[in-house]
Amino acid sequence: MELSFFIALCLLGVLTVLLENRFILRYIYIPFLFAFLVVVRLNAFIYNGFEIDILTYAIEMQATSFDVYYLREFVFWFGLRIVYYFTQSDIFSFLILDFFWIYLTFKITSKEHTKRLGQGLIIVLATSFPFFFGYENIYRQFYAMVVSLYAYSILTIKTNKAVFLFVISVFIHNLSLFLVPLFVIRKFYSFSIKDKVIISSFIASIYIIILPYIMSFKDADPTEIDLSYLYLFLFIGLFIFYIYKFKDNVFRFISVTPSLLPIVLLISGFVLHNQEMIAERLSMMFIPFLIYDLYVFSNSMTNSINRRVLRLTLILIFTIPVFWFSSSMIFLS
Repeated sequence: MELSFFIALCLLGVLTVLLENRFILRYIYIPFLFAFLVVVRLNAFIYNGFEIDILTYAIEMQATSFDVYYLREFVFWFGLRIVYYFTQSDIFSFLILDFFWIYLTFKITSKEHTKRLGQGLIIVLATSFPFFFGYENIYRQFYAMVVSLYAYSILTIKTNKAVFLFVISVFIHNLSLFLVPLFVIRKFYSFSIKDKVIISSFIASIYIIILPYIMSFKDADPTEIDLSYLYLFLFIGLFIFYIYKFKDNVFRFISVTPSLLPIVLLISGFVLHNQEMIAERLSMMFIPFLIYDLYVFSNSMTNSINRRVLRLTLILIFTIPVFWFSSSMIFLS
């Protein structure tokens, strides 16, 4: 049943993007997305699905320890406990958390260009494999990613709120600290684009250098298959494409996809540093930021066909892998 719901969600997303219909997005797609997540949680808690980490989080809801492990990411762990305290139900606790991330993701894109489905980013993200593996299993990292992505989206208009939310995301999952170069290149006081590129690249270089010394503080486990080189080729390929596309004005490329340069630097450094595991985990976290930049770019396209083709391409590129990975099909079985 879960596989059928996921396929239906994918098809509904494609239809919504093609029609660019806000009514379908608000009153059909998003309710159906929540219905799909109800099925996901029923599969985990009632029908004994494969969501091992989710079931572990359910146990941790009832924990009372104040060990350093919980204090490092206290927003997530204590947040779980608070939600469970009011619901006294693991499945309802997760549904409340799911509702909140859906709401937050819907708010991520601005209301500009409403006739062009400006707020449709959630359609691309909800079925993308970084989100899929997030709400299916690696929920703590996923939630930090959603909160930090929302902070990234409002960084240029509500800077103080964005910084506050970014700090919150760090205490949801410490891996968010690696997102600093992405935030710096998007906005760093009133610095010029050139200066932001230099500062962001410098920070990224520091991360690469000190990575061996901070890995002992991370508890990220490697996924079933090492895909770090595949991610690296994806990012470098996109980087080369956009450098060529904006060859007459390279800094225009930075303004369109600000996240891509620091992503390429960090993942290249980590892979060359033989830190494939952290490179893979971070790639899963970085991809939604890249999708956000490209979707916002699509909002500026006045040509309807080009705009829809770009959005459909994003859906296909980042959703189809869900059906390729044996690990994801275990969740959907």
